[in-house]
Amino acid sequence: MVALSLKIGIGNVVKTMQFEPSTMIYDACRIIRERVPEAQIGQPNDFGLFLSDEDPKKGIWLEAGKALDYYMGY
Repeated sequence: MVALSLKIGIGNVVKTMQFEPSTMIYDACRIIRERVPEAQIGQPNDFGLFLSDEDPKKGIWLEAGKALDYYMGY
């Protein structure tokens, strides 16, 4: 399966990371926290993944118990 490229923005830092589509959101957050020093500030529960939309009034927070591929149709 093809890896997904996610653009991760934390403060002024933007990095692109690749994940398998079957990766759980919880695990993706853990991996981001391990690999991006800027993500190590604060408590893990204070962070999550947000799927933005071209319309700034739209977008959704991704649920920790779902896989990335669950959201591929959004």
